[in-house]
Amino acid sequence: MKKLLGNVRGAAAVELALILGLMVVGLLASVGNLGSEVQSSYNDTATKVADATAQAAN
Repeated sequence: MKKLLGNVRGAAAVELALILGLMVVGLLASVGNLGSEVQSSYNDTATKVADATAQAAN
């Protein structure tokens, strides 16, 4: 009985590890996408500030 119970605990640990792994992969994908969006936003803002500064100088 103890051997069977040990196998069940091991299987549960493997399942939890797989779930955690999938969560980490999802988190990394989200952070990567968020980083691209933030960079794009900063670039757009920098372009608008540069354009406004150039127009104000004229």
